[in-house]
Amino acid sequence: MSKTLELDPETFRRLGYEAIDLIAAALAQRSQREELARRPVPDQLRQQLMHQPMPEEGTNPDELLQFVAENIFPYPLGHNNPRFFAWINSPGAPLSVIGELLAAGMNTSAAGGDQASTYLEHGVLDWFKEMMGFPPDSGGLLVSGGSMAAIVGLAVMRHVKTNGAARQEGLQQAAAPLTVYASAEGHSSIQKAIELLGFGNNNLRQVPITTDFQLDVAALAALISADRAAGRQPVCVVASAGTVNTGTIDPLNEIADLCEAEGLWFHIDGAYGAVARLLPELADQFAGLERADSLGMDPHKWMYVPVECGLVLVRDKAAMQDCFSLVPAYLRDDRLLPWFAEFGPQQTRAFRALKLWLALKQIGLSGYRELISRDIALARTLRQKIQARADFELVTSGPLSVTCFRYAPAGLTDPAAIESLNHDLLARVQAAGEVYLTHTMIKGEAVLRASIVNFRTEEADLDFLLDHLAAAGQACLADQA
Repeated sequence: MSKTLELDPETFRRLGYEAIDLIAAALAQRSQREELARRPVPDQLRQQLMHQPMPEEGTNPDELLQFVAENIFPYPLGHNNPRFFAWINSPGAPLSVIGELLAAGMNTSAAGGDQASTYLEHGVLDWFKEMMGFPPDSGGLLVSGGSMAAIVGLAVMRHVKTNGAARQEGLQQAAAPLTVYASAEGHSSIQKAIELLGFGNNNLRQVPITTDFQLDVAALAALISADRAAGRQPVCVVASAGTVNTGTIDPLNEIADLCEAEGLWFHIDGAYGAVARLLPELADQFAGLERADSLGMDPHKWMYVPVECGLVLVRDKAAMQDCFSLVPAYLRDDRLLPWFAEFGPQQTRAFRALKLWLALKQIGLSGYRELISRDIALARTLRQKIQARADFELVTSGPLSVTCFRYAPAGLTDPAAIESLNHDLLARVQAAGEVYLTHTMIKGEAVLRASIVNFRTEEADLDFLLDHLAAAGQACLADQA
């Protein structure tokens, strides 16, 4: 077997066409509903993939591609499928999939410098500043996802609130505990960011929510006041523009007013929902988003871009650069734009802008308005179908595309029995893989949760979902009899 990694052009072309054919065949299967929403990995294959011996000698590329086609490609997480209703991950737009291939073929580092990727990323970030109402001179960066967006945005907050001292002295120099506030419905990535940035989880205050699952602004104000009186130093509030549990949008304008009055940094986690700001009918609910000091978004969630693709916007570009800039002598080139590596923790970076640019250019903002509106309309239809059936109960119905509900057949009234039944039927449904969804906790109770961020999903898939859940529920009841 050859010891070279090189492929001659004809072999590369042949293998590349085979890979494209593999992807195209999967697309056709999804459109015809011939593919499981999530195909469980056989236990033998799990063991084979995890415990294969390290190769001393090479393998023929044709054999390798065949192995991938048979043993890896058929077992994705599942969110490309129209009957996948679990986590908020959208299918990758086919043209953006090609963009990912082209970016890999370029194999550039998008850290900065005089290359096309630099200018394209600047252009895409400018689009998002305009889209989200941020000033044109704001800072921005494409990142891996909402978790990294939170780390970057909150790192700049830490830099500003310590007057730059955190870079030299860490948080040891703080005269009082720096305290951050987030909703009880906030995403776990915020807690991770707070812990990684050295604030400590004890200094992340969990703000109660209202009956509508929004951050309670009155409770927030009371917490801030009490913490100041106790000698703490409040520095930041994190709000959600679309929670993953219920799709709730926090009262952004009210929170912005409070942050302004209290001198606090305002970060918004818009990983899921911020792009829905494009919809005129939701303009009132997103009012105040443009007032954030930093905003995280995930185009790989509701803009149908292949993972990984997140972004962060920071109002104070100079503070963002001052937080991260560390330019070795061998990289400095003052004739060019500042490198993206000066605005985040990564030096070598993937060329994420291409797949995002392709999706935006392909359908434009009007196309996104139509697709996002359609997902929300499907979620509304799902809720109507749930309410029209005697065997299901609607639990929450937020303004976006997440629906929480439970299977509650006639004659079953004990809450513990209903929760146990829903747990069992969910396990049965997930094991079968014909549809896929997850559960979540609402007010201490486990419920089923369906999110729709999929341009392939149709109304018939909603009927299939409910019918399949009901059949699984009846099978579970029969097993108990």
